[in-house]
Amino acid sequence: MRVKTITCPNCGHANNFLAEECSQCGINFSRYYEELEKAEALRRHIEEQEKAEALKREQEEQERLAAEARQREEEEKAEALRREQEEQERLEAEARQREEEERQRLEEERRQQEEEERRLEEERRREAQKRADMLRRQKEELEKAQALKRQQEEEEKAEAERLQREEEEKAEALKREQEAQERREAEARQREEEEKAEALQRENEEQERREAEAREREEEERQRLEEEHRLEEETQQGLEAEAPQADEPPADAPMDEVTEIEIEELDGDESEEYAGAFDFIEYPPEPPAEAPQSPAAETVESPPNDYRPAASLEARMRIYEGRMIGLTYGNPAEIQNVKLLAVSGDHFQVFYPISRHVVSFAYGVIVSITENAEGLSAVGPDISPVFPVVIELPRPFFHNL
Repeated sequence: MRVKTITCPNCGHANNFLAEECSQCGINFSRYYEELEKAEALRRHIEEQEKAEALKREQEEQERLAAEARQREEEEKAEALRREQEEQERLEAEARQREEEERQRLEEERRQQEEEERRLEEERRREAQKRADMLRRQKEELEKAQALKRQQEEEEKAEAERLQREEEEKAEALKREQEAQERREAEARQREEEEKAEALQRENEEQERREAEAREREEEERQRLEEEHRLEEETQQGLEAEAPQADEPPADAPMDEVTEIEIEELDGDESEEYAGAFDFIEYPPEPPAEAPQSPAAETVESPPNDYRPAASLEARMRIYEGRMIGLTYGNPAEIQNVKLLAVSGDHFQVFYPISRHVVSFAYGVIVSITENAEGLSAVGPDISPVFPVVIELPRPFFHNL
């Protein structure tokens, strides 16, 4: 346990806390502490006065510092204003100096530009003299070249006129030959058309004559039959009283028997004449024994030059099945020579003779089908075969292989 002690204020010796006097110097602690309290009170008073004086001095110092600060600020402002004025004056002086330097520079540049212009003018004059000399030489050379060119042109013109005369003579001869050929063809077509028209007219007249004769013979036969029937009725009425009722022919007897009897009474010449009277009648053909065909199969029987709308693309293409046709991929100068192998309901097959490919195309990829009875060929300088039909398709993947 630590013992509490009291330190002597005189000698600094540590005494017991309850001791009244110092064991070393012998001073009385109670008297000493009263003096100490007075001294402490005086000290505190002195300290307060010193603090008040220090605060006063501090306030005065602050006021002095504030005054000095204000003075320094005013001096700094005045100095800044002076420096600003000096800077402004310096800038104005520099600006005047720069203006003067710029004026001198511009004056120097103007002088140099004038010298450069004089030099360029001198060079232009020399260049103009050189160009004039060059132009004079070129003119002389051009005159020589033109004279040579005129001579060559005259020679070429004479040669061209000679070739043109030859071409015109050949063209005129070819034109006369073509006109003669066209005239002969036109005359042949005209004669053929006239012959066809005359034959058709004769056939129409013959048919009308046969029809008129047939109608006349039918009318005469009808009148003759009516007369015979009338005579038969009169004879029958006259024989009714003599012959029994059982010998009378029935009223519902067919007329074909009478007709047969009448026909048998005709001689051979009349039979042949009557038989030819009905040659103009066209009887419908006998129906085929096999099952009826589809509309596409019926349309297939139409000839290749029948350009009426077909029932389907299958019907349009089936007439070329087994034949060589043309395929193009959008370039009219490029037509492939292929064979149409087979045509079905939804696609068709072609054979490429060169690559030996067999390719099937659906009808949906067909771009166009071009037909011509006189044939189609590629558009361009290349010679290609003539096709009855050309089908435009998209380019297959193997085309460039």
